[in-house]
Amino acid sequence: MKEQYTFDVYKRDDDFRDAVTSDGIYTSVVGRAETISVKADDGNSYDIVRWGHDNQLPYKLKELVEKNSVLSQDKFFNVLTCYSRGLEYMDVSSRSEKVHVPTTDKDVCRFFLRNSMKRFFAEQITDMKYYFFSVAVVILDRARQNIVRVIHKDACHIRFEKMNDRGVVEHVFFADWRDTYVPDKIEVIPLLDEYDPLGDLLARTGKEPDRLGYFKQSPRGYTKFAILCKIPTVGCDYYPVPYWSATLRDGWYDIYGLLTSAKKAKIKNGQSIRYHVEINTEFWINRARERGISLNTPAYVKMKSDFMQELRDYLGGSSNSNKLFWSEFSSSLDGKSEHHDIKINVVDTSKAGNEYNDDVAEASNVLAYSDNVHPNLAGATPGKSQMNNSGSDKRELFTMKQCLETLPHDMMMSVHNTIIHFNEWESKVFVDIPMILLTTLDKNTDAKEVSSTNTIVQDE
Repeated sequence: MKEQYTFDVYKRDDDFRDAVTSDGIYTSVVGRAETISVKADDGNSYDIVRWGHDNQLPYKLKELVEKNSVLSQDKFFNVLTCYSRGLEYMDVSSRSEKVHVPTTDKDVCRFFLRNSMKRFFAEQITDMKYYFFSVAVVILDRARQNIVRVIHKDACHIRFEKMNDRGVVEHVFFADWRDTYVPDKIEVIPLLDEYDPLGDLLARTGKEPDRLGYFKQSPRGYTKFAILCKIPTVGCDYYPVPYWSATLRDGWYDIYGLLTSAKKAKIKNGQSIRYHVEINTEFWINRARERGISLNTPAYVKMKSDFMQELRDYLGGSSNSNKLFWSEFSSSLDGKSEHHDIKINVVDTSKAGNEYNDDVAEASNVLAYSDNVHPNLAGATPGKSQMNNSGSDKRELFTMKQCLETLPHDMMMSVHNTIIHFNEWESKVFVDIPMILLTTLDKNTDAKEVSSTNTIVQDE
C-alpha cells in the first residue's frame, strides 16, 4: 500500500513508518528488546535483538538519507571534518615535542599498511555519523599473543545478542539482513567488554586477569573478537538513536520533499508558451478581401494557417532575435481605446517555481541544523544568502566544527588503543588524529595542522 502526497512525483512507502515515527524507531532500542531466535554459523542458537520492528531500520535510514540531497551532503561533510588529516600512529619520542612525527617502526608501519588503517578509520567515521556506533573485529595470531588484523564491520549489517542476566551483550552477529529476518549465513563474533575491551581481551587470552581478578580464557580456537565504539544516547541499551534522526520524525524531512516536488512539478507542468498573439477578426476579413478569397472556404482556412506559421517562424528561434515586427492599429473617435490588428504579448516564465525558494531554504537550514552542520559551511542555503558570512566567521565556524569532532574521535580510539597496548607498542607509538586549523594570511600560512593533544604538528 502506498501513501501518496499532493504531487505524484513524491511518494513514500508505508514501510518507512518505523524510520519516521517515534513508535517505530524506538521499538527495539529503548527498554523493549524485541528478539528473534536464529541459528548462527557455529551451529548454536541465539536470541538476536531486532533493529526496528521488522529488523530493517538501518537500511531504511540509509535510503532516506540517500533520497535527500541536503542530508546526504551533510553526512559527507561530517565524515570529511571528522576525518580531518586522517589517523596516524605517532612516534612516542615526539610526544613532548612541538612537532609530532609519524612512527618509522618497521612492525608498526607494516601493520598500519597491511590493514589499510586510513580506510578503516574512514569506515569507522561513516558508521558513527550514520548510526552513532561502529564495530571493529580484531584478529589474533595463532599463539594469541598479538593482534595481526583489524577489520571494520558495516554497522547496518550488525545485530546484537540479547543481554544475559548480568546485563552484558556477549556476541554480535554479522550478516546481510536486508529483506529477511533470518539470513542463510550469520557470523557470530564474541564481543569484548564495551567499557574495557583491552582488559577483557587480555583476560580471554590469559595474559592478565580482568578487573575482578579472574582469567576467562576463551577456547584456543577463538582468535576473532569484536570491539564496539558507541556514542551514548539516552535509554538506548542496544542500538543508539542518532540525534539527527529527529528530523525524520518532526516533519521537516517530509516538508523538504514536498517543497522540492512542488517546485519540480511547477517547472515541469508549467506553461511553456512564450508569446500570446491577439489577432483582430477584421484583420482576417481584410486580408481575405485583398487576396480575393471567400470567407469560410478551404482557401480561407489555409490563408490563416499559412500566416500563423509565418508568424511562428518569425518569433521563434535564436536566429530571429533583434528583428522588428510592426502592425497597424486605429483608435476610437474619442481616443480612449485602441483597435489593433495584431497584438503580441510576451508571457513571463522567468519565475516558474521560484515562489518556493524561501521555503526550500528554510527546510534546508533545518535539515543542516539537525545534522550539526552550519549552512554557511556546507552550502545548504541556496542563492546569495549563503555568502552573508565573512571569511573570519567561516574560519571560526570551521574551527568550532573541528573541535566538536573530539567526542567521536575519543569513542573510536578504543580500538586503536587496544591494538597498541595488546601488541605492547605503547613505548613506540601513540595514536593521533591531526586536525586542520585555518589561520589568517598574516601568519604566512593558510592552515596549521594540530594534533588531538593540542600540539602543533606542522605549518602548511
